[in-house]
This record gives sequence, structure tokens and C-alpha cells, in this order.
Amino acid sequence: PVALRSLLEERVASAQAAGAPRGITVTLDAAHDASVDGDALLLQRAVGNLLDNALDFSPSGGAVEVTLTQRHRFADISVRDHGPGIPDYADQKVFEKFYSLARPGSQRKSTGLGLPFVREIAELHGGRVTLRNAEGGGALAVLSLPRRDVG
Repeated sequence: PVALRSLLEERVASAQAAGAPRGITVTLDAAHDASVDGDALLLQRAVGNLLDNALDFSPSGGAVEVTLTQRHRFADISVRDHGPGIPDYADQKVFEKFYSLARPGSQRKSTGLGLPFVREIAELHGGRVTLRNAEGGGALAVLSLPRRDVG
């Protein structure tokens, strides 16, 4: 079993260090823990990829919020940034291999493998990942995984 709160605490600490030079704050709200069956290293990488994206698309001085909630038989890991959000033309492409959006400010692009990798990890664990524009701006990624602690 993989305890999600401790996994998130570790990933958020790394993201806080990575965001500090640009003044980006990264917070975690995980009032309740949840455990899932799966590979801890793959799940760490999936959460790490979501956090890397959130940091890449956050403006200097911005904020990234990570939340762990429980919904029926699933644990939901939400990663919210306050960047430009997802343009309409990219909405259906973000999970395609090698598709990448230019990062604000630098215009550099990634390999386009991070989100497809997250989707594959989610599916391997019986879950799913979604990415959409958040109310009030920015993007919201949600990694939903089946909880171990429910029948």
C-alpha cells in the first residue's frame, strides 16, 4: 500500500524548493490520508510531473495548491495553478505524446511526455487523470486513484 499524504508531503517539499527562486508558493491540504495499491515510485513520478507542469505555467510570485480528498472509492489528488490555463485549441491534445505548449515567459517547450506518462500511470493503477481550466483562471489537474481502504 502507498500512503498518499506522505507521498504528497515529499513531492510538495521538492516543488516548494523548485518554486522558491521564482517566489512561487506550493501548499498542501491533506486533512485525511488515503492509501492505494500500487507502485510508489510511479505514483511519485506522476505527482511530480503534475507539479512540474504547475510550476512551469505559474507566474512569478504565484501559487500552486495541492489537495488530497476522498470521493466514494477514490482518492483525488488535485494540483491547481494560477497560470494562463489551457487554450481551447489544446484542450483535447494535452495528453497526446510529444504535444507541448510553450511555457509563459520563456516560450520553451517540454518533451510532451509528462502528461501522457501521468495518464498511463493512472490507468495502470485503475484510475484516471483529468486536466481542465480552473474557475477563476489557471489549470486544475486531478489524479483519481482507487482507494485501498474501501471494499
